[in-house]
Amino acid sequence: MEQRDIRDDALFEAIKKRKRKKRRKIIRTVVFLVLLLALGLTIGVRYLQRQVKKNLVDDKSEISTAVVSVGSISTQVSGSGTLLNVDEESLTVPAGVTIDEVLVSANEPILEGQVLARVNTVSVLNAMDALQTEMSTLDNKIYEASADTVDNYITSGVEGRVKKIYAHTEDDVVRCMAENGALAVLSLDGYLVVRIPAPNLTAGTAVKVRLEDGTELDGIVEENSNGIAAVLVSDDGPEIDEMVTVLSEEGQMIGTGNLTIHSSMRISGISGTISVVYIEENQRVYSGSSLFGLADLSYYAKYQTLLDERSEMEETLLELMSLYQNGAVLAPYSGSVSSVDYDENSVTDGEETAMFTISPDRSMQVTMNVDESNILSLEVGQSAQITVSSIGDAVFPGTVTEINKTANSSSGVTLYAAVITLNKMPEMLPGMSAKVVVRIQGVDRALLIPIDALNQTSSSSYVYTSYDEETKEFGGLIPVTVGITNSNYAEITSGLQEGDTVCYTQKQSTTGFQTGFGGMPNMAGGIPGMNGANGNMGGGNYGSNGGNRPSGNGNGERPTGRDRN
Repeated sequence: MEQRDIRDDALFEAIKKRKRKKRRKIIRTVVFLVLLLALGLTIGVRYLQRQVKKNLVDDKSEISTAVVSVGSISTQVSGSGTLLNVDEESLTVPAGVTIDEVLVSANEPILEGQVLARVNTVSVLNAMDALQTEMSTLDNKIYEASADTVDNYITSGVEGRVKKIYAHTEDDVVRCMAENGALAVLSLDGYLVVRIPAPNLTAGTAVKVRLEDGTELDGIVEENSNGIAAVLVSDDGPEIDEMVTVLSEEGQMIGTGNLTIHSSMRISGISGTISVVYIEENQRVYSGSSLFGLADLSYYAKYQTLLDERSEMEETLLELMSLYQNGAVLAPYSGSVSSVDYDENSVTDGEETAMFTISPDRSMQVTMNVDESNILSLEVGQSAQITVSSIGDAVFPGTVTEINKTANSSSGVTLYAAVITLNKMPEMLPGMSAKVVVRIQGVDRALLIPIDALNQTSSSSYVYTSYDEETKEFGGLIPVTVGITNSNYAEITSGLQEGDTVCYTQKQSTTGFQTGFGGMPNMAGGIPGMNGANGNMGGGNYGSNGGNRPSGNGNGERPTGRDRN
């Protein structure tokens, strides 16, 4: 029995040893795997770190360096449109005039007094005779209407009490009517009314009405409609809009409200200036009472319309006399003919004939569409630069003169229109295509680096200041603070100094720094030490560089998509 127990103990001990051995083996295996994983992660991180730098350089990339320099940078909104003449004018000839010959064509320059078309003088005489007959008939109508003038006084047609006077001495009648709707207001039936919530008041109930100064007047309930009682009080004394308190005869408060006129009449006028005010508020007036005296009276609308019609006829008669004397249509000023509108097949005896559309050639306009993200950046008065491809590379100054903030949406894109005005050059013609750039914001003395040298993450910006040719890796990482950016340059507000060098990989789409529209004016000594795909570009001035090209967002935001980390 004892031997059996010894065997059992030995068996159990052996089992325990095997379990401990197995556990230690598992632990060693786990530790080994953890160490292996940690090693792999370390190697992977270092590999990725190297790859981040190496990814900046590939077999097709060029490593460039640039010296931080002082220059100008701006963000811009750009667009295109077509040139249109400004201040165009349509030339016409009066009805009945026959044109014998048109002597100019569209887009032709003209001088003041130049003969544009020859007219048939007989037709001009006939037109003058017909017009004089019309004027004689009109003169008779004017004579008949001349007696229909406005009276010198405004009087009351009814009896009542003056409760409000809007017009005062030297006030313009028309303006007073437009602002107040009346010159004065009368109360006709002797009552003012206050309406208060009082479901228990019935028509005919006697009440007291306490004014703002404490005076109490007798009142009576006229009616009660849907729980709102209308309480009448004498119009002799209280002012309209005065806040009053309605009391029961025992002195208990029922409610409060503002007094209004129970039955009113508005006193009106149609012309003239108030010379005298004969009335006062709360005054009793009677039918025929003079309320206001008037000066500077005009005639009734009918009479004035006839006078305006005769004035137009007089202008037409002078035009006919000029046509008869010259025998031709003359240019009223120097400029150009925008279009020839005359068509002999469309001439009618009863209407004036359109001849030409002419322009003084002082200015032109370009209307460009602006994306919704940029429209709020534009303001009237901002300077613009315009190029016209048909003319060449010359840059013409312009000004934003109009911004239409009515949206035009198409295919999910919202656009707004901006109008840019510029001086017209002799070679400019309506319909030519023009490109416009409007500078939104800019810094004239900024520390600048090429935009490709700037690396950005979601939370930081940095540059590299060295490059190892052997390891093909960038080094000297320096955090920087970025100001204005555009498609070619970035302003650095902290982290770098003038003369520092930055290293970067130039984008494949950038073949050196292009010369073209926009420019980087006032560059202090260019960007010395610049080298890249096109070789050394140091020491020059970028007078017509791409540095001021828009950044795509046009509002000074840093470009995205440059996270090289």
